[in-house]
Amino acid sequence: MPTIDNTYFFGELSLAYPDTPAGITNLQLLIDSREDELLLRLLGYALYKAYKAGIAAGSPDQRWLDIRDGKEYTNQSGVLTKWPGLHFTVGTSKKSLIANYVYWHYQNDNYTFTTGSSEKKTDLAINANPEIKMIRAWNEMVNWNTDLYLFLSDNADTYPEYKNTVIDCELFTMKNRLGF
Repeated sequence: MPTIDNTYFFGELSLAYPDTPAGITNLQLLIDSREDELLLRLLGYALYKAYKAGIAAGSPDQRWLDIRDGKEYTNQSGVLTKWPGLHFTVGTSKKSLIANYVYWHYQNDNYTFTTGSSEKKTDLAINANPEIKMIRAWNEMVNWNTDLYLFLSDNADTYPEYKNTVIDCELFTMKNRLGF
């Protein structure tokens, strides 16, 4: 079951998808595939597999809920901190590192379209470049990815599957307009 749905894409993360059953279905298919891709890259195969099985269970263990929903904990330095979760709310706004990842890929994939002769931008007279919003979404996701890494590292006894995970550096690297 996916962690997020189309209701996470508003404001800064608004997407131009048809507000029809087919459009919402296509967005959900994108969410489903990109969510699994991201979680596999962030958690590593062993923890990803255990997490997916744990969440799918009728009554998931608290350790899986803590990854998904967040947890306040004391880090290795003795400082009280909070992992916000894979999805959370700020006021009434829904937030998720998964939504930011999906947004970035959706915009990247749809900024141009393929024709028989080449890649084209929209037929509109004035095209806006989505880079600034894409970079902001990516960098916010990188910050949350770092929070997840710290949470899992500080709770190594609870998440032994994460012990030998190879870090995917791309998911922890900020983007900018120069090196976009």
